[in-house]
Amino acid sequence: MLELDLHGLYPAEALERLELFLYTLYNRRQASARIIYGIGSGRLGEAVLAALKRHPLVRGLEEEVGSCILHVEI
Repeated sequence: MLELDLHGLYPAEALERLELFLYTLYNRRQASARIIYGIGSGRLGEAVLAALKRHPLVRGLEEEVGSCILHVEI
């Protein structure tokens, strides 16, 4: 399973990488991936979650309980 680690990035940079990652998954016909955003202040996690919820390629989204990891389905 492919993985994208966004630890330590500012939200704007993380969202750019996330966009590229999602289209890479789509082009490679990868059905799912893990996205790690880290704990921090919560701003990055909120931005990533919001972007994934409204992204047209994302068909499913699940957050690992008690962690900073999201599972996304394309």
